[in-house]
Amino acid sequence: MKVVLAKPFHPNVRPEDEEESLGVGYLAAVARKAGHDAIIVDATPPRWPVPRLAAEVVRLRPEVVGVSLLFQELIPEAMALVASLRKAGFAGHVVVGGHPPTFLWRELCRDWTGFDSLVVGEGEATFVELLEALAAGRDWTGLPGVVAAGLSGRPPVPTGPSAAGPTAAGPAGPVPEGPTPRPLISDLDGLPFPARDALPAYLARRKGARVAPVLRSRGCYGNCCFCDTRAFYASSPGPAWRVRSAGNVADEVEALVRDHAVEAVRFWDDNFIGPGRRGQEAAEELARELLRRRPGVRFSFECRVTDVDPDLFRLLKEAGLHRVFLGVEAMTQRQLDFYGKQVTVDDNRRALRVLESLGVDVTIGMIPFDPDVTVDELETNLAFLRESFGSWGAARNKVAQPWNRLEVYAGTPLEATLRRQGRLKGDYVRYDYDFADPTVARIYAAGSALRRLGLPVRDFVSRLRGAR
Repeated sequence: MKVVLAKPFHPNVRPEDEEESLGVGYLAAVARKAGHDAIIVDATPPRWPVPRLAAEVVRLRPEVVGVSLLFQELIPEAMALVASLRKAGFAGHVVVGGHPPTFLWRELCRDWTGFDSLVVGEGEATFVELLEALAAGRDWTGLPGVVAAGLSGRPPVPTGPSAAGPTAAGPAGPVPEGPTPRPLISDLDGLPFPARDALPAYLARRKGARVAPVLRSRGCYGNCCFCDTRAFYASSPGPAWRVRSAGNVADEVEALVRDHAVEAVRFWDDNFIGPGRRGQEAAEELARELLRRRPGVRFSFECRVTDVDPDLFRLLKEAGLHRVFLGVEAMTQRQLDFYGKQVTVDDNRRALRVLESLGVDVTIGMIPFDPDVTVDELETNLAFLRESFGSWGAARNKVAQPWNRLEVYAGTPLEATLRRQGRLKGDYVRYDYDFADPTVARIYAAGSALRRLGLPVRDFVSRLRGAR
């Protein structure tokens, strides 16, 4: 079958953070391996709006269109793409997949139309089985991992949920039965390398080193309340954390160097260092394999602060490690406990000291604002940023989002907690909440102005605190 995999453009992502979708790349790769003609149409490099993306998809005359839905806030764009495809006369099968459909398939089927199916959980095996059933004219509605919407013949509903509640637009139709869970892929080495159709366009736009993403493992052993990764993999049977062999990863790295002149790799693992001794040994094996082959690339990854072992990271640096992203999140114990980090403030400081001693560049994630944060806690986090980086400008270069607010995603423990407490606001496109402390609310509301003030931010916070 001829398949087009369409990835809408996310207008709120900074250009320097834009990267090809490995999920779409893997789907194209497994479809091609199964004998189908799969084409990736990524709207990000050309900055195509939804109508232009839909026109390109229709021009290719596919039989099946797969719509990539990576983030909840992109639900309106994804559904607008579906509506545009139908309006343009596309009568084939439309399937939507990604993290949001895994948790929100009921809401999507209730509030929107135009698509035939949703894929929940890991999509590779499900997508291939769906294509094979469609090609053979077999019933596909009971396939594991598939939700049959059964609504594609109805006019698309363009409004979806509203602030008044998900059903404000009126139900699009009856909610189908839930999917049969599909087991997680146990052998990641069995997957073909992702199709790299979009990589040249991303490399051409990137300044500096030619960087490509690689997914070495899937899953995370953490329990952070705000992350849907653990919930995503827990929705399917099987071990949550799986890792590719060192040889398989090194083969892909060498292919990227050979075929695309890649100079650096960003490992997109949810947590590069996996659980316990097994995780440490797998990272060590990859470091030694890269040292043996010497492909000539640098690499970076994300990990937990408690994974920073001096001996292991010294070896990883020798193999090419140059940057680590650490989810520090906060420097108050109450916040770390609320976030479910299972670490201490001292753990955060120790990891930063080790990486500094090794000369490894560090970018950290901070979430200074949570629903119950106090001004004292906010001042503690700001003091840490000043102590660590000096100026506010330097902090912005080292902290992913120094004025970050805890976001709520479907399927997370945080969503369940706020819903149980009656504090969850908004709808599933963008959940919201109120800060418990009104002074904190005022501080956050003034955030854009505060960021321009630099280090006087801390003095401004103190003045607001005194005005309570």
